[in-house]
Amino acid sequence: MNIIKDRAVWIILFLVILGGLLYMIIVDPDRVQKMDDIVVRDDTRVGDITEVKELYDRLDLKLNGTKQHLKNLHDTTVIHMKNYNAKVDSINNVFSRLEYKIDELKKFIKSEFESIGDDIEDLSDDISGLRTKQTKDMRKVNNDIKSINEILEQIDTEDLIKDYLKKE
Repeated sequence: MNIIKDRAVWIILFLVILGGLLYMIIVDPDRVQKMDDIVVRDDTRVGDITEVKELYDRLDLKLNGTKQHLKNLHDTTVIHMKNYNAKVDSINNVFSRLEYKIDELKKFIKSEFESIGDDIEDLSDDISGLRTKQTKDMRKVNNDIKSINEILEQIDTEDLIKDYLKKE
């Protein structure tokens, strides 16, 4: 039985060696070729990754620069807004004071117009009174003139002229 065992061991050993040779001749070169392709693809991918990383780094630098620029713009904008708000508040105060003065001026003008209206009424009353007085005075003067005319008509002017001429 040893011979059968020895033969079986030798046959199995032969088949294992033959399988190993077949593997090394047929399968292994294809695998090695695939591995070489993988290395080439890996090199390409590494190049692509390096390129993408460089692009990412450049983009990151640009974004950092843009971020800093935006921060500066934001700070400047905040300062401008504070200054603007302060000026707007100042202008609002000026407008409020101006509005108050305009209201006061309106009140003053209204009171002055009312006072002028009263003064005009008083003046109108005074003028009416003066007209009445003037009319009364004119009537009196007219009456006086009439009475003087009546007296003059009664005086004989011819006798006066003769008397006057005689005296001269």
